[in-house]
Amino acid sequence: MSIFSSKSSYLGIDIGTSSIKVIELSNFKGRPRLVTYGFIEKKPGEVESLVDDTAGTAAIINEICAKSKTSSKKVIAALPNFSVFTSILNLPNLPKKELASAVSWEAKKIIPMPLEEIILDWKIIEESDSQEGEKQKISDYHESYGENQQNKPMSKIFSKSQKNLKILLTGASKNLVKKYVDIFNVSGLTLLSLETENFALIRSLVGNDKSIIMLVDLGASTSSIAIVEKGIPVLSRSIEMGGTMITRAISNSLNVNFDRAEQFKQDLSLGSETANNSLPQTVEKAFSSILNEIKYTLNIYQEQNKNKVEKIILTGGSSLLGNLPGYLSKVLNINTYVGDPWARVIFPTELKPILDRLGAKFAISIGLSMRDIE
Repeated sequence: MSIFSSKSSYLGIDIGTSSIKVIELSNFKGRPRLVTYGFIEKKPGEVESLVDDTAGTAAIINEICAKSKTSSKKVIAALPNFSVFTSILNLPNLPKKELASAVSWEAKKIIPMPLEEIILDWKIIEESDSQEGEKQKISDYHESYGENQQNKPMSKIFSKSQKNLKILLTGASKNLVKKYVDIFNVSGLTLLSLETENFALIRSLVGNDKSIIMLVDLGASTSSIAIVEKGIPVLSRSIEMGGTMITRAISNSLNVNFDRAEQFKQDLSLGSETANNSLPQTVEKAFSSILNEIKYTLNIYQEQNKNKVEKIILTGGSSLLGNLPGYLSKVLNINTYVGDPWARVIFPTELKPILDRLGAKFAISIGLSMRDIE
């Protein structure tokens, strides 16, 4: 049954590669309050692609909603980071129409698909004076690319301004977006918005923290790494590595089947941190590929910026591996911890032990449901 009833609540639905998480939060005096939650996880190989199976995925969502007794029909969902193009553009401060043309012109250079097949969105995140280098925050502005926008020569546009704009550009395949729309149409739910996983994670794990933060989301089949400045993802990478890779390494090392290896990994997650912040040799070896990607992302960022990453926040199911935060803190010399997406959510205190164990898995869905509350 639902934990709290609500007149105004939202479903955050995270469709992963092998799992679906649903959470319902209500608006309680401007704060998110837990109404109910539910999830289903599939073993590797049980499903080809949840997003490609419209009827099957809609049925799973309906099953989760029925079992958890959700009350809202309003959904915010996330596009996976690995399927979305993101980039930071630096452009002159131009009139609205000319700026839209400039953005689409630049987008053609970096998005490896025809723009006619892309839903393009952009957001001004900062304005800087090119002469004095002073920066000031300006109001957010979104503009979607349309077929009627004209592409003027950049030489003519760029000569009109001395100020520069920093713009966050995001693009997603129209075909992919249609798959999500179709899933929720079949499920009988109302899709209010689609956003990238990074923004959901920033909302649930970073909040108003203005530090330079690396977010590492360790999923089952894929993981994402993002560096966040003042709440904006300025560098984002996705890698085809995750918890399943670690489970298979344990399976091969111990010569046990996948289920036994997964249980061993879960037992590690329940274990407490040790003083030397080490990982079991098999896990450390399997994790080394992900660690190398984290180091590579840090190097890319630090080569391009004077500032350094101040902290690393882990999330995703495999972030709960015992000793992982301490191990990364020691190896990278950066404070690392598992994020708490429940930190700003109101919930019954007796549920805290359960929710603490589930938090890393629900970080995206919590962030989605919070979108129209905070």
